[in-house]
Amino acid sequence: MKTVKLNLNKIIVLLIFFVSSTIYSQKVNLIILINNEIITSPISLEFYNKTLANKYEYSYSPGKEIDINISDIFKEDMILRFNAYGDKEYPTKRYSYNILLQTGLFQDTSFLIIKIYNLDKKEYKKKYCKSKDTYVVDFHKSGLHIDTGICK
Repeated sequence: MKTVKLNLNKIIVLLIFFVSSTIYSQKVNLIILINNEIITSPISLEFYNKTLANKYEYSYSPGKEIDINISDIFKEDMILRFNAYGDKEYPTKRYSYNILLQTGLFQDTSFLIIKIYNLDKKEYKKKYCKSKDTYVVDFHKSGLHIDTGICK
């Protein structure tokens, strides 16, 4: 009888662990476009809080979901950092990105599209003329589209 009770306790503990890990993690399809081109090669993503105290690393591959821990990443604004290389014109040019992700951007969605436009390209410099940064970012997710200010 003790063995059955001990095994039942183990099963309950494992079940609680499984349910809590399922509740506190969310898989998100992340799609990154740079200058309207989908990133097709794997890149390393780093998420930091504003004080740079907490760091979370993920490997990004297009079409592969990222498993994000809700209790860590979703409770505060985060900064997404990564490096990517140029485009057809300048394939060896390296771009570094630091993108502010506001709290809740990953919540209640199964996908997040991050569109980045480098302003060293004439077509985007004209379109986003009010920006003084080196790039602008648009976000798209289910039910939400955050668009950067476009020139009229």
